[in-house]
Amino acid sequence: MLIRFNKFNIYFIRKDIFMKYKKNILFIIGIITLAQFLAVIPGIATGSTNQIFTLDEIVVIASKYPEKMLDSVASVEVITQEEIETAQAENLADILSTVAGLEINDYGDAGGIKSISIRGSSAEQVLVLLDGRPMNDPQTGQIDLGQIPTSIIEKIEIYRGPASAIYGANALGGVINIMTKKGEGESRGKVKANIGTYQTQDYEVSYQGSNEDLNYFISGKYLTTGGSRENSQMDEINLLGKVNLPVDKQTSLDFALQYSRYQRGIPGSLTYPSPQAVQDDQSFNFNSSWQRKTEDNDIHLVVYNNYHKVIYDDSGMWGYTGPSIHKTNSLGFSFDCTDYNFTFSDNDSGSQHILTWGAEMKNDQVDSTDIGEHNGLNGAVFIQDVWQPSDMDDLKITAGIRYDTNQIFGNQFSPRIGFSYRLQDELNFHASVGRAYRAPNFNDLYWPADSYVAGNPDLVPEVAWAYEAGLRYMSEESDFTGELNIFRKNAENLINWAAGEDGIWKPSNIGSARVDGIEVIFKKDLSDHLRATLGYGYLNAVDLDTDNQLKPHYKYNFGVSYYNKTGDNQEELYVQLGGCAVTERPNDLPDYFLMDLNIGKELTFGKKDGQKIKLDFSVKNILDQQSEIISGYPISGSTYAAGVSFEF
Repeated sequence: MLIRFNKFNIYFIRKDIFMKYKKNILFIIGIITLAQFLAVIPGIATGSTNQIFTLDEIVVIASKYPEKMLDSVASVEVITQEEIETAQAENLADILSTVAGLEINDYGDAGGIKSISIRGSSAEQVLVLLDGRPMNDPQTGQIDLGQIPTSIIEKIEIYRGPASAIYGANALGGVINIMTKKGEGESRGKVKANIGTYQTQDYEVSYQGSNEDLNYFISGKYLTTGGSRENSQMDEINLLGKVNLPVDKQTSLDFALQYSRYQRGIPGSLTYPSPQAVQDDQSFNFNSSWQRKTEDNDIHLVVYNNYHKVIYDDSGMWGYTGPSIHKTNSLGFSFDCTDYNFTFSDNDSGSQHILTWGAEMKNDQVDSTDIGEHNGLNGAVFIQDVWQPSDMDDLKITAGIRYDTNQIFGNQFSPRIGFSYRLQDELNFHASVGRAYRAPNFNDLYWPADSYVAGNPDLVPEVAWAYEAGLRYMSEESDFTGELNIFRKNAENLINWAAGEDGIWKPSNIGSARVDGIEVIFKKDLSDHLRATLGYGYLNAVDLDTDNQLKPHYKYNFGVSYYNKTGDNQEELYVQLGGCAVTERPNDLPDYFLMDLNIGKELTFGKKDGQKIKLDFSVKNILDQQSEIISGYPISGSTYAAGVSFEF
């Protein structure tokens, strides 16, 4: 038996889920029905003449230069600042959890590690960029998405599929590109305070502005929570300062400093709890860039440094000898240039070539009480050509290759070729094939040998060939966007930690896997004030050595949003309901169905433009689902939060 959500054609909820959460679901259907009713009230339905969502003009940087989303050769999704704010997401993991093709590996509670999987990848196979700066920790190969607050994010770009041809190591599964806020317009400030379940308190303050000589943005955030489990408390501090200095009309300099600290309890799993374990994470990041934009080309130079220190202390652990201290530092630079009117020869006149090329260098260092001191130097060059033949305006062919050389594991070539073809003005077909890799991290290579575990310095990178084809439809006239993607990935040399005959756990390159999948994504504006989204993902990820299932087979996500805007397109009221369901999970883990409700009301005050008061209320996991996304680490039940913010 299937349940239908009104006229939105969301049919995926099974009978057993409906019966278990019957009252909750009927309540939610009532909210959706009320939102539809509000949308047709004459005084409300005609309150806005502006579109809420712009489809065709969204630009992405999947090819390292701005392009329309419809023309991208890859499967790309953009999350705007407006979508982030209405979702009332606390951190990056929260906002990505309902995106098609993505899965959050959530170790439960506010302080639990939250890493990402794209199309069945491991967290180490996803490259996370912050303002173009790689954020993956060289010791673990991944990043805790719970440590990136949404309060500093302006836009998120999601690249599904291998992207090593332009981004190099760790882009085997995909790329998450996060762009932080920047100063613009007149000087203005914002103060926000939230309270919620488990003694949660969240405070944010920011100030930004711009003039002819300077653009600036500064922000601070403090969060404290008691957590839902014993020893799951957390205190968070996050500070960011950004300055942009226009040199002339075409050239600018950017500088950014970020500091964060997370002090939290580590409760452990239900099977192996750690009631005395605590962890202190501190990060200090610096980023500077020089950019020159002209009509014909873009030149971009970035220099950055990421410092991360972790102190883990579990005095209740057997054989305790003191805390473990891990310090990593990544110093790097990148240079890329895009020529929008490149010509290979005189015979090439009439065709358009967009040529992007560049170089990168990064030195990773680790100083750890567990694995000692090590460093890894990596250098790379890449080139990519996007060719539009003179006699085929609707066709774009993309070809690129990247060469990486690393002092630890040697050289890697990462080619990619693909094309996109406009079947109609609003319909695009794209296909691509490429090679990507994931480098072993310092823990894989150098974990000290003892009676239980040992690293392996002879590891080589994981590699994969990926194939993809898809259709993308985007229409301003009908306020509708849809996407269908089919993909396959063949991976080998997968790094697998397993116990040997001597009982010692050790990583080795013995794994191979095949991942086949389908993604379907729909977004539709049902009126000037109402939008519905629906996503479906099928994944068949199989370990070819054991024939074991690696990832859940099905993921469904949906959302219904009601907006009421009046005046100068200012948001007065929004109600958003969204969630996801994951079924047929590996290792006999139960299915789960998570749903969130967010409500916001905006009021103006004072005589100055931009002076606003905003009231927020949210319920996370509104169905009070008791589940474990990672076995042994239960997620929180229903949690509530209410807040107020002032903009002046």
